[in-house]
Amino acid sequence: MLNVTVMVEVHPEFTAQYRDAIMRHARNSLSREEGCLGFAVHVHESDSNRFFLYESYRSRRDFEEVHVPSPYLAEVEALTAPWVRTKELFLWEQYPRTGSS
Repeated sequence: MLNVTVMVEVHPEFTAQYRDAIMRHARNSLSREEGCLGFAVHVHESDSNRFFLYESYRSRRDFEEVHVPSPYLAEVEALTAPWVRTKELFLWEQYPRTGSS
C-alpha cells in the first residue's frame, strides 16, 4: 500500500474555490480508480487556508500509472496552481511492506 500526504496552503481569496475543486478531484479519484482506496480532504481547525490531503493507493503502480497521468489530475493542477501559496507532497510506503509496490 502507498499513502500520499499533501499539505497545501492557498491564498485566502481562493479558499472556497480550492476546496470545491479538490473535493471534486477526490470524488473523481475514488470513483474512477480501482486502486484508489481513500482520498480524504482535511482543513486546519484554525486556518481555513491550510489543507491536508490523505490519499491511499493499493500500490505504487496504481498511483504512478493510473492516478498521476489521469486527465482530472492535470485539470485540477492547472486550475488550482495560481491559488496555491505552498504545497508539499510526501509518499509513504506501508511498513512492513505487503503486496506489490
